Amino acid sequence: MGDVNGAPGQGSPSGPPRLTVGGLVSGGRYELLEQHGGVVGQSFWRARDKRLGRDVALIFVDPLPGEEPPGSATGVLDRTVALTRVYSDGLARVLDVIRGRAGGIVVCEWVPGRSLAAAVGDPDPDSAVAAMWGLADAATRAAQHDLILGLDSPDRIRVTEDGRALMAFPGVPGDSDTRSDVRGLGRVLYALLTGRWPGPLPAGSEDHEPRDGRPPAAPLDDDDEPVDPAVVGAGVPPDSAVLAMRSLDGSSVSSAATVRSMISDRVGVVDRSGSGARGRAAHLQTTHLPTTAGSGSDGTYHPHGYDAGGSHMDGDDTAREGEAYSPPDEATLTRRWRIMAGTGAVAVVVIALLSAWMLGALAGGGDDTPLSQQLDAIERAAQESRSAATEQPTPDGSEPGETEPTRATPTTPVTVLDVTSWQPAGSPGVAENSSSAPNVVDGDRSTSWSTDTYRNQLGDSGAAYKPGVGLLLTLDGEQETRRVVVHSADDGVEFEVRIAESSSPNSLDDTTLLGEGTIRGGSGTATIDDPEDAEYLIVWFTRLGTSGPESFSASITEVQLTR
Repeated sequence: MGDVNGAPGQGSPSGPPRLTVGGLVSGGRYELLEQHGGVVGQSFWRARDKRLGRDVALIFVDPLPGEEPPGSATGVLDRTVALTRVYSDGLARVLDVIRGRAGGIVVCEWVPGRSLAAAVGDPDPDSAVAAMWGLADAATRAAQHDLILGLDSPDRIRVTEDGRALMAFPGVPGDSDTRSDVRGLGRVLYALLTGRWPGPLPAGSEDHEPRDGRPPAAPLDDDDEPVDPAVVGAGVPPDSAVLAMRSLDGSSVSSAATVRSMISDRVGVVDRSGSGARGRAAHLQTTHLPTTAGSGSDGTYHPHGYDAGGSHMDGDDTAREGEAYSPPDEATLTRRWRIMAGTGAVAVVVIALLSAWMLGALAGGGDDTPLSQQLDAIERAAQESRSAATEQPTPDGSEPGETEPTRATPTTPVTVLDVTSWQPAGSPGVAENSSSAPNVVDGDRSTSWSTDTYRNQLGDSGAAYKPGVGLLLTLDGEQETRRVVVHSADDGVEFEVRIAESSSPNSLDDTTLLGEGTIRGGSGTATIDDPEDAEYLIVWFTRLGTSGPESFSASITEVQLTR
């Protein structure tokens, strides 16, 4: 599974390594920072990715006690990798899976916020149901793929800074099923309503001490069933209590989709995904959650909203009213001047042709010059007009005829240390196939990184599930990149080249656009006229190739950077 503190474990070869704060795993790449609990065969940690300089969640997966390795660990890893097909705000992105002889490590994005235990220390019944929508959506979408989310422990759940309950430490055990996911949803909701955890903790929980402890156990009635939340907690709305108890029952509510539908009815969610498993999931209209990140200016919460550049996913233009006029920059003025000059040249050609025809008609055809020679003369005159037009004073005040010297094609390769998938924090879904992302810089066109397949094209329209997907390249220190060539057999793929100041920008607003390109005939090139020094470069794909009806994807074989 990996070495700890840079050295192999010294115990039984089948036993898990001893995990301690400050220990290094996976060849020294990850430094363990704090433990967040666990269950039998799994341990949850926050760690620091020393290579990319960001926090991640690590789920250590080991064989169950008494098993020969890899035993059940292989099944846990396989089921968890399959969750990368689930696109939902209620599930942390799986960045990588590291397999070892006796188990493995699941690497996920780190979810800022609080543990469930810390969040329910002061329960807020009014916002509890709204906080559950993403988690119920994740369980629903998992079931649509015949997958299980594995909601078995309070340690797996974190509550984000904007109040959403989220599966932060995925690791699907072998004894999970769709009914256990429904009961898990009920338990999390019960805890958010009352601050108590209903039902027993998973086996092995006592062997893992979470950083913030765990919610205390819920009181039981004479039948050893959890007491109704409306009795346990102060101010719990009766309909919220009914939703929690029906989910806990496991029979009156039999699917996560039913739980999601009941939450939608309770808080006013409009499902936009239609019958498909993909598409924009929801627009949550409730004022229970705080108006912070992920909320509109009117307090409306958008769990899958994309707010780059100040535009809303619904196409609402109200955000642009009252914007101050900004004069165009120098490059824009230059482009406009060239367009006007070209238009004028075309007008000259048309006028010349009309004049020649009219003169010929009035003269009764007295000109014996062949028509082809007349047209050649007209074309020469048009070329002279175009030359004269382009030699007008430029907007920057330079003399007529002065042109910027032609820059040589960049030929010096830019060294790339690491590549991972990237998407804005507010974008739905998970990072796509991060484990294969380094294939785009291995110099081998037979290997590739692929996006997932979508039923609708990327973009900002209501039908699009995502605005785009990206690859984040970590360079060998800050340096300029003047040319980016992307190789793919998928024609029509459009991409942008952006730079970022950190390895984990939260949104496109945290990046700078340098160039654009389109893949045709096997490759696409983005030439960067004004490069900037940067250590992190993003190839942001805004349009995918068409592989069939309602089928859009892209397979990238290589990305080449030069300066």
